Amino acid sequence: MVTSFLTSYFLIPVTKNLGEKFNFFDLPDERKLHSKLIVRLGGVPIFFGFFFGLLSVFLTGVLEPYSLENISSFGKILILSSTAIFFLGLLDDLFKLSPRFRLIFQFFVASFAWFNELKIESLNLSFIYPPLHQFQLPIVISFLITIFWIVGTINAFNWIDGVDGLASGLFIIASFSFFIIEFNNGVQYLSCILASLIGSVIAFLIFNYNPAKILMGDSGSYFLGFNLAIISFISSTDADLGLNFEVVLLIMFIPIIDMAYVIFNRIQKGKSPFIPDKTHLHHRLLESGLNQKETVKIIWG
Repeated sequence: MVTSFLTSYFLIPVTKNLGEKFNFFDLPDERKLHSKLIVRLGGVPIFFGFFFGLLSVFLTGVLEPYSLENISSFGKILILSSTAIFFLGLLDDLFKLSPRFRLIFQFFVASFAWFNELKIESLNLSFIYPPLHQFQLPIVISFLITIFWIVGTINAFNWIDGVDGLASGLFIIASFSFFIIEFNNGVQYLSCILASLIGSVIAFLIFNYNPAKILMGDSGSYFLGFNLAIISFISSTDADLGLNFEVVLLIMFIPIIDMAYVIFNRIQKGKSPFIPDKTHLHHRLLESGLNQKETVKIIWG
């Protein structure tokens, strides 16, 4: 965590300077809250901070349980898949890809994860009916639930990134919650992945809190959203237990409910659910008279 924090912290000013030199700015418009040009490449130092954090574990040579050979295949596929999603977001930040291409690529990576055993195979529905603590899903249903969960979480996290520090703070809260669960369950490789993610995002939050000096962009929101989506059920897969829907919903409540509300509201008004508007939770709090810092603190709370 310390290594990922330091790497990300020292890379952010470098990334910011490069972004300013090559004009990789997030342009203000009627929906965005900032009125000046801000570099949108914050996902880059987050990504490299994460990997240097993991690399520091591999190079110690004294923590045998954490060696590369002992990492679960789930962890290796998670790292590979999240890297692909990061580069999708980075290309969008640099060259503005079409929404259709981005969505198709997200479904492709989600399908790749499912075919490599990163999947939701069973659900813990004991809160509905006690004997259904491990309700096995048919293969087709497992595939559909998994890929829509992954793609939905990626975009939910991308949509919530509308106020300085909001998305990065929510990610830290959710990841720390998952870290407590995985560390107590002795899932060592996932604890390392979460610790490395948390460290890099804490460093980013220092620069992203209002007034933001840099934005995470799609590269950051896609990368973090994908990791949250997978982490929410990867430990259940390892332990051969059903996905504990109650716990996952509690930890990821804000982005999930916000996306569900926005989509339902747009469809109800006869609009496309993919056309941006100002109906997100943070928009409504701001319209009530709160400032950005107050809005962020309330949603974090």
